[in-house]
Amino acid sequence: MSLDRATRCRHSITQITRLHPPAPAHCTHRTIGELPAHDPARARAIVRELPTVAGVAELAPVPRLDVRSPTTFDDLDYVTVGCWGGVVQITDPAFGEDGITSGNLDAVFEGQVKAHPDARIIGACEMDFSLTYGKYLVHVPGAPGVSADGWDEMTVSGDPAEALRACGTGPEGPGAEGLDFADPDALNWGEYLDRIACGLYIPLADETLMVSVFKVSRPEDTQENIEEVWYPE
Repeated sequence: MSLDRATRCRHSITQITRLHPPAPAHCTHRTIGELPAHDPARARAIVRELPTVAGVAELAPVPRLDVRSPTTFDDLDYVTVGCWGGVVQITDPAFGEDGITSGNLDAVFEGQVKAHPDARIIGACEMDFSLTYGKYLVHVPGAPGVSADGWDEMTVSGDPAEALRACGTGPEGPGAEGLDFADPDALNWGEYLDRIACGLYIPLADETLMVSVFKVSRPEDTQENIEEVWYPE
């Protein structure tokens, strides 16, 4: 297989976000700077525990705003981890899926839930292959788990509205007015996950949050999964 070309995915989100109690207030452009500074030592410990990683070389931290979707084969070797107080966010191309290949996101998400049952945990995979495949996994203490995946039509299990209520808000709460829980295909999953993640699902413009960057090697099965998703024959 030739891997000296651009990946077939034009844009991606492949991440797990974890919020330990007490969860912060919903972050805005004005308040996101109040989060604790990034903890590189904690990030180092977290990346070494990932089953998608076999070896680690640490690089200089970068702003979260500078993290981009992989565009070449070499980009798939980089994992970033942000640790801001009780919030952890892991971005790993190994979490990528196409609806057929790989189950790395599910396995790592389930491991995170088992290790941190008291935390809100969000697993997200969005892969733009001209059409976008999405998979979303949500664990909120006190509510049944939520999962959704698909292309144009989403297959959903669990109750997204109930999970949001377990976060202390709900479909009627501030910021959730535009979310359509009656139709899973019409639900804006990015906005929904951002409510669960207290405004930290994706970077905000002009934020200053930092993340650690790691160049990693992979277990053989993980490497094969990555190539099948990002470079199919």
